[in-house]
Amino acid sequence: MPASLLEPSLGPFWAAARHRLDRGGAPSGGTVARPALDRAGALALTSLLGSPPAARVRLEELETALVRRAVGTDLDDALTRLGHPPGDEAVRRRELVARRRADARAALTRSVAAWPEVWATGWAEEVRGRGLVADLGAAAIVGLVADVRRLLDQLPVRDVGRTELAAQLYGSAHALDSGTRRAALIVPALRQVVGPLDGRELWEAAGIVPDRVSAPVLTWRLPVVGASPLDRQTRAATEGGLPVHITLLALRSHPLTVPAASPVFVVENPRLVEAAVERRLSVCVVAGNGNPSTAVTELLTQLLRSGADLRYHGDFDAPGIAICARMRTTGARPWRMTAADYAAALAQAEAAGLALDVDTRDCVDTPWDPELAAAFRADGARSSSVRPPSPRCTRRSVTLSW
Repeated sequence: MPASLLEPSLGPFWAAARHRLDRGGAPSGGTVARPALDRAGALALTSLLGSPPAARVRLEELETALVRRAVGTDLDDALTRLGHPPGDEAVRRRELVARRRADARAALTRSVAAWPEVWATGWAEEVRGRGLVADLGAAAIVGLVADVRRLLDQLPVRDVGRTELAAQLYGSAHALDSGTRRAALIVPALRQVVGPLDGRELWEAAGIVPDRVSAPVLTWRLPVVGASPLDRQTRAATEGGLPVHITLLALRSHPLTVPAASPVFVVENPRLVEAAVERRLSVCVVAGNGNPSTAVTELLTQLLRSGADLRYHGDFDAPGIAICARMRTTGARPWRMTAADYAAALAQAEAAGLALDVDTRDCVDTPWDPELAAAFRADGARSSSVRPPSPRCTRRSVTLSW
């Protein structure tokens, strides 16, 4: 214990910090007024904090300083060592909180013990570690875990509305809305089932559709041949030189057909559809807009059923290559997604003096051209006249334009 921290004039300050900590239960957000100190006490506190104290000293700052000086393992321990232990009421509250947390942890563990999934224990630890159930009692946790299990037991599903599913399982159309506690627990469970996705993409990958009218698919010059209202609308848009958004609801109500072998260019970025419109390209272009929504996949399924020739191009970064790999499994052929295309894009960017973004993530294998994955993974070792990669960087990402 540094002798300077035991200066008598610091005693009221430590007592005030103890009172505030006992009242709040944790250092976060708490402050204590700067005390009136003699010269020795002021020097000691300034030395501890690294600068003269403000009018109110944050307990988190005080804890960090005391732990750094090895006075204690946390603020509570440090104040106890400084001669200011917690009061009896604070001790009783902490014991009660500790018992409640232990009961809650045990309830969470028991609730997933019978789950058949090998990831169940890891999911429970993630939920607890992220504080998603920190303020709940054992009964509430058991109920929420049962709610998660109820949804998992419905999988796999295909294009089930999220509001309908919520009403069916929980009695409220809003029971699975983003921001609810139930949804917060379900999301990491869904990631274990379908992969590391987020938001709408995660739910849709699980077959649960937030709705059928938002997240439409953006198209240009679809060569439709039918006579449905959607066919007529699509042809009118083409004749007017306009792109058209098509909802999942419209596609399900009026499936589209095109002539066999029609070339359809599927791209990741909607800007390429815009560029196709600006240049009045005669080919059909469809935007996946990142991970494709259900509307996108439904349209592509209908086009493949017609015998269309789908060609996919995405960004040359780790997510873009992963999306390309998934699109390939649906029947689209990678287009301008080879190692040679990647090298040419890098050379073009460097010649133009562009500072490319750095992508430190690994990419998936590229069976349509194994050299692409190898080049992407190894690119960080190359020198660049644009911007040398840092030691932590492994590759650079590129987006091709038309």
